[in-house]
Amino acid sequence: MPPEERRERPALNPVLTLRKEAVPETVQGRGASEAHVVQERLSTQRRVLADKLEAIAGSGAPAAHAGRIHLAVEMFEDSFAPSWTPRPLFADGHHVQLVAPARNGYLVEAEVAHLQALARHIRQASAVDARVAISRVRDIRPYGADELLRGREIGALWDRATEVDGGKAFVLWLLPFRDESARASVVQTLMRFESERAVVPTFSAVEFPLARRDGAEAIVSVRRDETNLARTVRRYRGAGHARGVVTVPSRDALQAIVLSGSSFRIDPVPRIEATSPGIGAEPTPPVPNAAAQPIVAVIDGGMTAQSYAGLEAWRAPDLVPPVQADHAHGNRVSSLVVHGYAWNNRLNLPQLDCRIGTVRALPRSGANYPADFARLVDYLHAVARAHPETRVWNISLNAVEPEADADLVSFLGDEIRVIAREHNILPVISIGNRRAGGTDQLCAPADCEAALTVGGRAHAGDGVLGGACSVSLRGPGPEGMLKPDLSWFSNLRMIGGGQQMGSSFAAPLVSSLAAHTFANLRDPTPDLVRALIINLTELEEHHAALGWGTPHHDHLPWTCAPGSVTLAWRAKMRPGFNYYWRGIPIPPELIRDGKLVGKGRLTAILDPIVSISGGPNYFATRLQASVQYTTRAGGTSNLLGSMREDRAPEREARADLAKWHPVRRHIRDFSKRGGITFSGDTMSLHARVFARDLFQFDAASHHELGEQDVSFVLTLSDGSNNSNLYNSMAQQLGTFVESAVVEQNVELEQ
Repeated sequence: MPPEERRERPALNPVLTLRKEAVPETVQGRGASEAHVVQERLSTQRRVLADKLEAIAGSGAPAAHAGRIHLAVEMFEDSFAPSWTPRPLFADGHHVQLVAPARNGYLVEAEVAHLQALARHIRQASAVDARVAISRVRDIRPYGADELLRGREIGALWDRATEVDGGKAFVLWLLPFRDESARASVVQTLMRFESERAVVPTFSAVEFPLARRDGAEAIVSVRRDETNLARTVRRYRGAGHARGVVTVPSRDALQAIVLSGSSFRIDPVPRIEATSPGIGAEPTPPVPNAAAQPIVAVIDGGMTAQSYAGLEAWRAPDLVPPVQADHAHGNRVSSLVVHGYAWNNRLNLPQLDCRIGTVRALPRSGANYPADFARLVDYLHAVARAHPETRVWNISLNAVEPEADADLVSFLGDEIRVIAREHNILPVISIGNRRAGGTDQLCAPADCEAALTVGGRAHAGDGVLGGACSVSLRGPGPEGMLKPDLSWFSNLRMIGGGQQMGSSFAAPLVSSLAAHTFANLRDPTPDLVRALIINLTELEEHHAALGWGTPHHDHLPWTCAPGSVTLAWRAKMRPGFNYYWRGIPIPPELIRDGKLVGKGRLTAILDPIVSISGGPNYFATRLQASVQYTTRAGGTSNLLGSMREDRAPEREARADLAKWHPVRRHIRDFSKRGGITFSGDTMSLHARVFARDLFQFDAASHHELGEQDVSFVLTLSDGSNNSNLYNSMAQQLGTFVESAVVEQNVELEQ
């Protein structure tokens, strides 16, 4: 089918917005009972835990702040589920309180003088809820240097960090004390380190110039009125938690910080780089017309190719000076964003043209530009404020090595999540490329929850999808994240000539598609665009290299393929309620011999609440969703999705069902085994939001968390090449459905 027909045909069948309101139903919670006490462990754990607390109390707690310390509370493996959170032991509101999730358990703030009393309570407690908690806590120990270093030596931590002017760069995550006096003690300790030069004073807050002179390069300026550490502790005083980038001059100074009891996590800051350039030359395709094309912000090495100057919608003041920037990589990525299909006209790519916003933030390899993540984050916040009209950011840059702990979300990945959620931006991020002697683990910021993370993919023949790219990194991400989300061709032609390979070059193909999806929807959000694009992919199970596959079809995300209908909608859901969208028709095109046939795809994305720690139990809320139907016997069964996540053992649900990953995706062929026996003429969608670790948000009940934003995309197909299924669904839903596409009406074929 010629490309022109591929682009025109779907316009007749836009994606439909479902306007039905969900019916919420309350969920009955369960309390602790005698059956929940692990009797065979109870007496042993009374003794073990009480002895541990008495030993800690007698040690003098050298790293205490205002008489308070943190304890690492480890749970037994059968007690990881949120229902076993040991609140009865550690939630008196003053002397001892849960403050954050931790590896295999929880972080508890405790008054040292109260530990003996807590030990006596554990030995003597008779209440059921206390005995349940005691029987499920494996260990209690001080949260000190051993916990912070996670089995590493100080030297190993020091060696992984990037050298900067004055020392090496680290991210400090300050201990989350609730007690104001303890916070003041932490602040005093850290500022003493800076005054004694155990932390080198550095400055990273940026300001954009007021105006750019014609033909002149505009470079951001750095404010010097407040050091990085001073900014961090100012946030810490108010919120009780904060993180910041500091420069440490020596290994001894790093050891002093580790032993001070001021941080619960210290990350070495890596360099960020892009794919190495290649060689060769190819003819340049004609430059497209810039009129009315959507804009993609290209966070890269800048764009210097004059042939694309007319496609540059705006240019941010430079973070990296031109002499140190990776122009070659920036030009290549920009050319693919503008018209990657034209450079690769044999690969059957969507014929989509884009304009670009240039953000020069990537230094070239060997440029000796400082690895200042704090400055980069501050700069990106300023870019987002300056250009709210640009909803898609292409970020084809990655850290040169993965996080030392694969289960921790990176500082950069989480900071880009904050920017994306605050400014309604969809980041499209490359997963990273293999390096000699390195691992296959993805590199920051590819672990950004709010992003479309893109891996590389080979092609076989003229645009036929192949296997995984030989240089692209793989998932999954930390905390059960199913990354990458997508993959696309990574061996491509682009400006500068020759074939280049790397995930850096797959990301722009997704960015241009995402920008056009935003432009074509009436009421787009980043998560709705993400859901529509993921929904278009072909794999039935997530693949560590390919993600959910490639949005590589003869139609675009805002349209419906022949023989299919797609419903898309957004909802606000409160934890603790079951939500039902009832009355979704089962069209006659999906019924054969009285059985349900065809195929279905459900993609749903939650905007989750996340932990302040960036570590274990990163996601504090999760989504569970299923399309359901009525059986012949009158019961309810699941058509898409199992709803097993809340019933399976926690370890199994995390490993096998990616329980806490905010993207839910279910695919099924209803026609297998001759179809599905059912009754009635409608189906429903059942969804629920769950919450955990409420203590870190000072919430006593999940009802206090407020509404959560969720995006749903449901596609049904009958395998035909006509619009009958689409027309049936639209006619039966009537006023409960409307076109999701700008200036499109639902046109029904007669």
